Amino acid sequence: MRRAAVSEMLSAIVLIAIVMVVFAAAVYPLYLRYQAASQSAASAVSRSAQSAGVGISLTYWTATPVSGGTQVTLYLYSYGTSPFTPSEVVTYVAGNTYALEGGQFQLSVNGSAAGTIPPDSPAVLTYTVPYTGAWPSSFSVTIIGSGTAITLTPGG
Repeated sequence: MRRAAVSEMLSAIVLIAIVMVVFAAAVYPLYLRYQAASQSAASAVSRSAQSAGVGISLTYWTATPVSGGTQVTLYLYSYGTSPFTPSEVVTYVAGNTYALEGGQFQLSVNGSAAGTIPPDSPAVLTYTVPYTGAWPSSFSVTIIGSGTAITLTPGG
């Protein structure tokens, strides 16, 4: 009786190992394909910005709770050779996507309201999204304009 229990347990362990190997063999190629596609998309966006002469970096950010949402402030610096005119800001936070078009965000350069970030200039982009609750330390923002898109990942 004891020998039968040990045999059944060994059979179960072998079966579990086989299922895990088959599962890994099926899932791993899909994971590799997803990883390659996401890296390819990120590279395409980066090449698009470089070919347009646009370079925007994030120097600092804040997220402040306000009535009905969160006000996000991005402190940017344009290191590119061409001006950048944002037309849309898309924020991805905690599984939510918030797309804002011109007029729904404020851009200032050297303390004055602006529509374009000139080369070699600091800028501040401010907008409010209807996200309530604790703002995560990692999120992403894609700024679309001037024929390209810039993706920033604060904290990520």
